[in-house]
Amino acid sequence: MSNGNDKGLIGVVAISHCMLAEEMLRVAEMIVGPLKNCKAICFQPDQAVEEMIKLLKDSIKEVDEGKGVLILTDLFGGTPANISLSFIGPGVEVVCGMNLPMLIKLAGCRVGHTLKETASLVKEYGQRHISLASEVLSRSIKTP
Repeated sequence: MSNGNDKGLIGVVAISHCMLAEEMLRVAEMIVGPLKNCKAICFQPDQAVEEMIKLLKDSIKEVDEGKGVLILTDLFGGTPANISLSFIGPGVEVVCGMNLPMLIKLAGCRVGHTLKETASLVKEYGQRHISLASEVLSRSIKTP
């Protein structure tokens, strides 16, 4: 959801094993429309670590408009996360455990928030949208 003024958006790099990040970003954009300043990186099992590092470094530069870059990874402790952690610092934050609600939330929270605030909002939103369906359904079913 663009407000017409995309200048100054926090950049986003979604990074995963195989094609997960690309597909999650594609689905998020199907739901909310184009996500400006977002890039998906998909590491392959046979890819050299040096190549992965260069790809992430180049992607961070590509999406950075001066407001910082939020990296979303698929799994804490996995190769995408481990490589991403070395980039944490001023202007770069990493949230691990990426899910579709997080990407959808990013459509509306990258303007008017700092990088740190955006990272916290996305993390909390992603956590709140994990549900055990039987628990949700049992609360909504009223017994006479």
